[in-house]
Amino acid sequence: MTLLQRQSYLVWYSFLMDKLLEWQEQKPNNKDLKNCIKAITEIGLYNNLLQTELEIQTKKESLTRQEKNKQILKLEQELKQL
Repeated sequence: MTLLQRQSYLVWYSFLMDKLLEWQEQKPNNKDLKNCIKAITEIGLYNNLLQTELEIQTKKESLTRQEKNKQILKLEQELKQL
């Protein structure tokens, strides 16, 4: 997800949550609105978790590649010395 996509997601997510909360204030006993708020909250948390996991995996992959490249350079230097 690009930065622009992430910002757009957050803007629309915030808008939706604010609107649902506004409607819930108008009709506090409406179970459907309460369930919608719970559902949107779960979706937001799940999306955030997926984004965090993706960032962690991307960083791990980058570090692994860097380490691999260092090892390759080291082995190439050792071969030249032989």
